[in-house]
Amino acid sequence: MYFRMNMLLLVFVTSMMVLFGCTNNDDNLSTGAIVKEDHTVDKENKIEILGLTNGIRKVNSSQLNQITKNMTYEEVMDTLGNTKDIGSGIWIFRYEFENGKFFDLNTEHGPKVQISEEDYQDIQNMLSN
Repeated sequence: MYFRMNMLLLVFVTSMMVLFGCTNNDDNLSTGAIVKEDHTVDKENKIEILGLTNGIRKVNSSQLNQITKNMTYEEVMDTLGNTKDIGSGIWIFRYEFENGKFFDLNTEHGPKVQISEEDYQDIQNMLSN
């Protein structure tokens, strides 16, 4: 009887450890938190600063024509409007052009950095097609 109780307890504890170990407790990933330079997490401000939404923003050529090479991702998003971040670990802002095609703005370094040459060229290609 004593062996049976110990075995049941061992099975229960092991099961709980497996279940809790498999859950995603990383709130930073699930909320899209910003990790600041001092390695503290700013969960609240990613949504406020970027104004991210659950929907993909549709944009037109007049909006894309306003984008310049010297803009930051944050300035581009202010110009084009809030959109969905589809990235996991990096920021990937997805937009839908008026012709129904999608394009993404990708940055590993956050919204305050200058738009990459590749992303700028993608926007120019959308305008020329």
